[in-house]
Amino acid sequence: MNKGQVQIHETIIVVFIFFMMLILGLIFYYQFELRSIESIVKENDEDTFYFMLVFIPSMPELRCSSFGIENECIDITKAKAFENLREEYYKSIFGSKKINLVVENNDIKLYDWNPRNSVTERKITSPVSVYNQLSNRYLIGILEVYMYE
Repeated sequence: MNKGQVQIHETIIVVFIFFMMLILGLIFYYQFELRSIESIVKENDEDTFYFMLVFIPSMPELRCSSFGIENECIDITKAKAFENLREEYYKSIFGSKKINLVVENNDIKLYDWNPRNSVTERKITSPVSVYNQLSNRYLIGILEVYMYE
C-alpha cells in the first residue's frame, strides 16, 4: 500500500469513530431528555390531581346557587344528578380518576373511569360544604379523589 491509501484509511477510521461518538452522544442526550419529559409529565399529573380538590366544588354543574347567587358549596341534588351523567366531555377534564362525595354515609360516585383497569390508586380527601335543598340545611361531606396509576 502506498502512503495515499494509508491516509485515506486513517481518514475513514477517524470519520467512523467521530460518527460513532456522535451517535452515542445523541442516544445519551435522547435518554436524558426522555427522563426529563417523563418527570415533567408526572409532576403535571400530580399537580392536576391536587387541583381537583379545588376545581370540583367550583364546577357550575355541582355548585350551590339560588336565583343566580352562587355559594361555596356542593349542591347534593346536583351531585346526585351528576352521578347519572356519563359524558365523554368529562374524560378530557378528569382523565383516569374516581371522584366520590360522601355525605351522611351516602356515597355519591361523581365520576369513575379506569381505562387500563389499574389496581394501583392514590387517594386524597378534603372536607366540603354540602347543601341539601330538601331539608334546607348545610352538611359536611368528604370529597374523595382517586388517581389510577
